[in-house]
Amino acid sequence: MRTLFLAALLVIHAARAAPAQQPPDTAPLVTQRLDSGTVVRLRLRGDVIEIGRLLAPFGRGSAAFTYCPWPGSPCATDASRQVVRPAREVLGLEVHRGSAWKTFAAIGAVLGVPMGLEFAQWRYLDDEGVGGTVTPSQKIRTVLVTSAVVALFGAMIGEFFPLWGPAP
Repeated sequence: MRTLFLAALLVIHAARAAPAQQPPDTAPLVTQRLDSGTVVRLRLRGDVIEIGRLLAPFGRGSAAFTYCPWPGSPCATDASRQVVRPAREVLGLEVHRGSAWKTFAAIGAVLGVPMGLEFAQWRYLDDEGVGGTVTPSQKIRTVLVTSAVVALFGAMIGEFFPLWGPAP
């Protein structure tokens, strides 16, 4: 009797569709309105990713995304580049949150320390290639400058790596 009850309970729960099985248009993509000009990354069927800058606001009741491919030149005057994607085709939505410049700058600063120590030893060689005495202040100054330069270089590289976050 107990087994029959558990089996019936299992059948009742299995008959209900799980949230992941719901069609995409019934699950809200955003909880807050996205303004025009927001850069979004749309995940479509078949692992297709499209990135664009919204040309029209998108909210809970919106039926389609209207955007211009990003990065690229603005397409406010060129209607042939505009893309209109129905919201029901979008499986996932992310919003551009900046770039990874801080992370890459920190990595560069850390890598700059051993590079600065090596450079300090090389920089203060005498004319015959024999290591001269390097004072602690010279080492510190060389390490700080080298670390700062490598951190700036890392920050420039990090600008090319966008960060994405969930849509609000």
